[in-house]
Amino acid sequence: AAAVARRNERERNRVRLVNLGFAALRQHVPHGAASKKMSKVETLRSAVEYIRALQRLLDEHDAVASFPDGRGRVAVGEVGGGGYSSASPSFASSAPGSPCSSEESGYDAALSPEERELLDFTSWLGSY
Repeated sequence: AAAVARRNERERNRVRLVNLGFAALRQHVPHGAASKKMSKVETLRSAVEYIRALQRLLDEHDAVASFPDGRGRVAVGEVGGGGYSSASPSFASSAPGSPCSSEESGYDAALSPEERELLDFTSWLGSY
């Protein structure tokens, strides 16, 4: 009975950490802080799309920087395609701190290495 209770507690902690990770990720993707809560799948899709948009911005910047005299210049938003316009980013400028830190949790001793890694990730994600 005690082993089952410990296993259930670990699972509850794992689910809580996963949910905190998604909540932190939602704060960093476009429309993530909107009134309608995004599902986990929507959050991941939005994060992938946002990362691709940021990569395009970097690629555009590199293309412009490699031709300082204006030759071969790429118009902003022209490279690739996608849901986000690099000319007018729609992501939220506010990035609140991580909703979870290891100091706040009294369950550190009960966390598995995977759970500690996820907690570290959510703390890291919250710092951006």
